[in-house]
Amino acid sequence: MSVHVRAELIGEKLHRLHIFIDGVGIGEYEKSQEADIDRKTAEIIAARDLLLDLYKKHGTLHVRWDGKSRKKSVRSAAGIEVGIVPKSAWGKPSWER
Repeated sequence: MSVHVRAELIGEKLHRLHIFIDGVGIGEYEKSQEADIDRKTAEIIAARDLLLDLYKKHGTLHVRWDGKSRKKSVRSAAGIEVGIVPKSAWGKPSWER
């Protein structure tokens, strides 16, 4: 399975990361600064099987940081949490390197 991430500039510093698996757009990952795009692409690749399974069950996905619970929440288009990106897939943020 091939994974492709397309970064779209949506402000002065933030990018929206569109996720494609085998050419099919399955959703978007956390909004990111340029310094974090490579790390988040690696996270998407590490969580690829989970994201694909959730997409097949729930449709378009949106991954967002839940600061209160300190987790990466995978939500359906309706905004309902349908999964969590495991910490084992996370990389170090640019400000911690």
